[in-house]
Amino acid sequence: MYVWEFGIPVVAKHISEPDMHAVPAACMHPNQKYFAGQSMDNKIVIYDCKGNFKLNRKKKFTGHLSSGYACGLTFSPDGQFLCSGDAEGKLWFWNWKTCKNYRTMKVHEGSVTIDVAWHPIEPSKVATCSWDGLIKLWD
Repeated sequence: MYVWEFGIPVVAKHISEPDMHAVPAACMHPNQKYFAGQSMDNKIVIYDCKGNFKLNRKKKFTGHLSSGYACGLTFSPDGQFLCSGDAEGKLWFWNWKTCKNYRTMKVHEGSVTIDVAWHPIEPSKVATCSWDGLIKLWD
């Protein structure tokens, strides 16, 4: 994985570990101290943003099926929850502190939930989209 400083076309950090899988989607935690990456081995991995972008091995979010897809993920505006789509059309919510699954919903029938976005002003609403062209707003 490569990390760039915004606005400078020079790699700031190259992260490579023997057990690391591709990370096609990532998002920042609202406190700007961490970023989450959707790993291709059906996990969401967390990296520290301060210092040398080290993998946070204490925080790992599992249970969903994302292998083979660049399923999007997002944090709630307050940073308490992490949300991700998956290959089976589900929407997954995890508690940030405990790393445990909070809730799972079947949101798209027969299609991949390819992206998710938390409403920035109304924290009870989440939008999802899938490869079948549907965009849904959940409350």
